[in-house]
Amino acid sequence: MTVTTNKPAQAGAVAKASKTDVKVPGEAIQVPLPNRREFLFYCWGASLALFAAASGGAIIWFMLPRFKEGEFGGIFRESSIPDRGTSPLNNATGKYWLSHAEDGLVALYKVCTHLGCLYAWVENSFRFECPCHGSKYELNGLWIEGPAPRSLDRFSMTVKLTSGAELVTNATGDPIPGIDPSQVAEVVVDTGSRIKRAGRV
Repeated sequence: MTVTTNKPAQAGAVAKASKTDVKVPGEAIQVPLPNRREFLFYCWGASLALFAAASGGAIIWFMLPRFKEGEFGGIFRESSIPDRGTSPLNNATGKYWLSHAEDGLVALYKVCTHLGCLYAWVENSFRFECPCHGSKYELNGLWIEGPAPRSLDRFSMTVKLTSGAELVTNATGDPIPGIDPSQVAEVVVDTGSRIKRAGRV
């Protein structure tokens, strides 16, 4: 009677298995490439991430203030105002005149409404005059004569009094009346908020 055993075969199988499981250092490892579906999924994800980053950057850029305080397009603070009926205060950086006429205080944009020239205050005639085409304006910015289609544009303004009260320019930019210069603590002019006059009055 012959007895056969599989021990040598089992030993060989174990040896073969151990040979394939052992990783030799420095041996190249092959990684399978993504299939078409995975590739499109990665492209879609990257595009979505790029779009979200661009949109977020645009929103942050839009929300951040573009002009610093003290430069044109931002906020200007004046500690005093001219007396009523006297020459206006010139702010060259803010591009406005702080003018205190009989009907009240206004901040006038320093650009002529005709073709954008810079007009000037003429002390002899006591009015604003544009050197380019001769448009003339009163102390409060109202049109007198010339080719300008409307009165001078104005900036929004807040007058803070020593009593703690605040007077704010209305939506049409009308002068703030009845201000005593000795009672003014601060005038805040917003050159980023220009109010265009509707006509010559």
